[in-house]
Amino acid sequence: MKKFFCSLALVLSAIVLVMPNTAAAAAQKAWPAQPVEFVVPANPGGDTDINCRVFLKYLEKELGQSMVVVNMAGAAGAVGMNNVRQAKPNGYRALFYHSGALIGQIMEFIDFSITGAFEVAAMPVIDKSNCFGANAKAPYNNIKELVAYAKANPGKVSFATESGSFTHLHVLALEEAAGIKFNIADAGTASEKITALLGGRIDIIGTQYGLIKGYIQNKEFKCLGILSDQKLAGAEDVHTFAEDGYNLVFDKFFYVAFPKGTPKEVIDTFNAAAKKVAENPDYIADCKKNFVNANYMTPEASVKYINDQDANYRKYEKALTGK
Repeated sequence: MKKFFCSLALVLSAIVLVMPNTAAAAAQKAWPAQPVEFVVPANPGGDTDINCRVFLKYLEKELGQSMVVVNMAGAAGAVGMNNVRQAKPNGYRALFYHSGALIGQIMEFIDFSITGAFEVAAMPVIDKSNCFGANAKAPYNNIKELVAYAKANPGKVSFATESGSFTHLHVLALEEAAGIKFNIADAGTASEKITALLGGRIDIIGTQYGLIKGYIQNKEFKCLGILSDQKLAGAEDVHTFAEDGYNLVFDKFFYVAFPKGTPKEVIDTFNAAAKKVAENPDYIADCKKNFVNANYMTPEASVKYINDQDANYRKYEKALTGK
């Protein structure tokens, strides 16, 4: 009898040990069992916000749960990034952000690396429409003319950016390549820069073509040049920087990342759904309307791409940091 109870105790102990693991596995398989929050470190109405909302509209259909946008601007993205970095790694809070985070790393606005502090899950959008926009009445129509004007009027042309942002890198790169100086002003987020240009408080903004297309059509703005290695479909009349003598190419990539330690099953499930979204003709069409490209990468490929871009941006580290 004693032997029987010992054996029974061993069996029960084994069941107890297995049960938590079985429950954890079941919970992971069930992800997402509730709405997932996506922190966007930008205000509503900018390209990050728009690209996130378009992507999530299709992601909801693949995952069968609500995807909720949480706008959290501030400190060149650091506020939103830190919020996600410090969240529980349970798959229910994610970051939707872009290349600008790498500039934050270089300028030490953030004290962590994107690929080191997060589980990068996918890269659903790449924007090749980064450009310089100006008021329609400006005395220059392309980058070549802008450079000539800036050389004749050193420090006079004001350029709106957000300190430590992706567009901050663009203006510094042109200054270095052309040997000119702009009066660089920290004007805030994408939507705030557009407002400043509309109000005549600034001469040039770094932006994305899709954000200013309507203003161009209304003859309020004009696009001076595209920071791409190819013409922009739908805006073929706009020069690339290379056509005007400056071989500057900066693609803006948008990625999704979860807190470090998020279960691999969650990352894999998310990435598989992101792949289906990227292949959806309706999503591809919606991206084209906004002058961005639908994209798919595995988590591993996304990490490599981010690290490669980081190495590229660090060529401008001295200009960004002054060190």
